Amino acid sequence: MQCQSLFTHITDEYLAIEGFRSELDEENLSHLICYYTEEYDFKSIHEAFLRYFPGKTFHGASSCQAIMTDQGFHQGPVIAVFAIYDSGLNSYGTGISKCGSSIETCVDQALDMALSNAHRLGEVPNLILLHATPGNEEVIIKCIDERFGTLVPIIGGSAADNNIKGNWSIITSQGFEKCGISVTLFYSSQPVDIAFSAGHTPTDTTGIATKTDGRCLLEIDGKPALDVYRDWTNDLGNQQIRDVLLFANASAYPLGRVAGNLYDRPYYKLSHPVRETEEGGIELFTTIEEGEPLTLMKGSREHLIGRAARVVNAAFNQKLGESRKIGVINIFCAGPMLHLKQDINSVYEQINQELEHLPFICPFTFGEQGRFIGGENGHGNLMISSAIFHKPYER
Repeated sequence: MQCQSLFTHITDEYLAIEGFRSELDEENLSHLICYYTEEYDFKSIHEAFLRYFPGKTFHGASSCQAIMTDQGFHQGPVIAVFAIYDSGLNSYGTGISKCGSSIETCVDQALDMALSNAHRLGEVPNLILLHATPGNEEVIIKCIDERFGTLVPIIGGSAADNNIKGNWSIITSQGFEKCGISVTLFYSSQPVDIAFSAGHTPTDTTGIATKTDGRCLLEIDGKPALDVYRDWTNDLGNQQIRDVLLFANASAYPLGRVAGNLYDRPYYKLSHPVRETEEGGIELFTTIEEGEPLTLMKGSREHLIGRAARVVNAAFNQKLGESRKIGVINIFCAGPMLHLKQDINSVYEQINQELEHLPFICPFTFGEQGRFIGGENGHGNLMISSAIFHKPYER
């Protein structure tokens, strides 16, 4: 098994994908993962892959403003691909469905399509790559877990656009959607290990979500959520959030909910404030239920810069003595990327050093999916998820 990453700033979709075709070896090319910024027409990208990579499975999603690979941080317009070369008894199956009234039905349709595409009906994959458009990720993960009857590791990111205006999209070998669910089921010849981390620390400031409406948090402790959140962050001296609730600035102070406990210590999933509502509430990229305890989380700039490399290390740390790394899929939240924009090259350099300059790809997403340290799959914001393919050393 081998991996390769490529990127281009060519703005013509067909010329861009044709360029990838000229640089990729067709022998043992098993699967392509593609990310692109919103300046591109996703329908044309889909058509170009069908034209230049006939018979190959591919899976893609839109990324916020940029993409990162082992060759650097690439500001959009940009398209990047991660090519997986595999041999032996392996397969990669993709599936896609349009969101409808029943999320359960949509998930089943996408999984049925992917299982059929991989010719692995009835078999459990060793990894699932999930890209959905924002809105139903918690239900989607629950449906996937129930479908397989076991916790198959999930890595994923919600499709993003440049300015949170709904210009996101997803594609697979079978089609494309602006509101949908897409998956790749991996039956790879080599093992994969994953890690999923928040990278923020809890403060002593806590409250209860006393009124919610889907992904809108309306009240905390019986008071307007926006007022409470501003009071909380003002106490920490954040002038920017006191003046206006900004997507990028709020990434340093998300809301945390306990996802589980390890050795009596809680670990958290995060919810990212996106914008204020007319009623004085806060719109989020996750669902919060009424009655859930909330903790204000805090992430220092230095800690946020280094956490991506730490997550990569965590995904591999138990295998260092017996395996070598092959390639990595990283999922990085768009909020911290925008917050760290002037230091994003430091993030890239630390990841590249941790991976010893091996191929990786990293979109910037509006929600991240992964497997927590306790073994359960989950959805959160401001998270980093990493999947490392590795090969045991021959003895």
